[in-house]
Amino acid sequence: MGVRPIGDTITKWLKRLIYLPIILAIIGLLSVAITDRYLLDGELGFVWVEELCVILMIWLIFMSVFIVDRENLHLRVTLFEVKSKWAEWLEDLCLVSFAIILGWTTYGNLPFMFSKYAALGWSIKVGYYAIMVGTAMAVFAKVAKYAARAFGR
Repeated sequence: MGVRPIGDTITKWLKRLIYLPIILAIIGLLSVAITDRYLLDGELGFVWVEELCVILMIWLIFMSVFIVDRENLHLRVTLFEVKSKWAEWLEDLCLVSFAIILGWTTYGNLPFMFSKYAALGWSIKVGYYAIMVGTAMAVFAKVAKYAARAFGR
């Protein structure tokens, strides 16, 4: 039995400790909000639930980039064939380039964001931080992949 790559371990723990609890929290919060709105006529006053669930979904989506790429679950459109020797490297280069550009432009726009969520009162930047964290995770995963290859793991 060989040693499991670190990416497999990270993927397993992300799914168990972050993704699953957040999905269950979203389901629970929305269930309470729907019950409050339609059965209790808003007595509990959970007007902030929708905003929180949107923020959690944004974080889930951008944090999932790591797993989607790692497990090769993303959609592909093939415009031309590249030799298999270069295909993986080119695909990784495109992903890293896109992630760096997306993260950098998001970071550059943060000083100009002053809005707040209406019910929560949080800065709108909370959702944009997810973009930077998700893209950083994707870039780190690619760097780790090639570092592991370079050092023979």
